[in-house]
Amino acid sequence: MKSGKAWGMAAILAAAMMLAGAAGAEGLKVAVIDVNKILNESAVGKVAKKTIEDRYEMLKKKIEGKQEEAKKLKDEIDKQKILLGKEKLKEKEDALNAKVAELRQLTQESEKEMQTRQGEQTQEVLKVVDAQLDKLVAAEKIDLVLDRTQGGVVHFNPALDITDRVLEMVNKEKAGGK
Repeated sequence: MKSGKAWGMAAILAAAMMLAGAAGAEGLKVAVIDVNKILNESAVGKVAKKTIEDRYEMLKKKIEGKQEEAKKLKDEIDKQKILLGKEKLKEKEDALNAKVAELRQLTQESEKEMQTRQGEQTQEVLKVVDAQLDKLVAAEKIDLVLDRTQGGVVHFNPALDITDRVLEMVNKEKAGGK
C-alpha cells in the first residue's frame, strides 16, 4: 500500500516537473482543493445528501414494516405451536420463511439502490464542481490542481487552497443557474 502511494507521488511530481518545463519562465502554478468539503458544504451537495437521506428513510420504514410482519408471524407460530397440527404448523413456517426471504431480498435491493443513487447524486454534484473548477483554472492559469481527499497531498501552503473559492462559485452557479 505504501509502495502504491510512493509511486503515485512520484507520478504527480513527474507530471509537475513536465508541466514546469512547459510553463516556462513563469513557473508552475499549483493549487489544492478539498472536493469532499465542497460535496458536503455546497448547497447542491446538501440537496443531494438530503435526497439520499429521504430515500433511505423511506426504504428503512418499508424494511421495518416487513420485519414487524415477520416478527408477528413468528410470535404467532411460537404461541400456537402446540395447538397447531403438523400441516398447519408447516404452512405457517413456510409463510414465515417466505416473509424472511422477501425481507432479505428487499434489504439487498434497497442497499443496491442506495449505492446507485448515492453514486448518481455524487456524479451530478461533481459535474457542477468540475465546471466551476475548470473556470477558475482557466481564469487564473493554474497548471496543476491536487485533491487533498485523494491522499497524495501530505502538506501544502494554505494559500494554495482554492476549495472555498470553488465552493462559492458552485453555490453561485446553482443559485443563479437553476
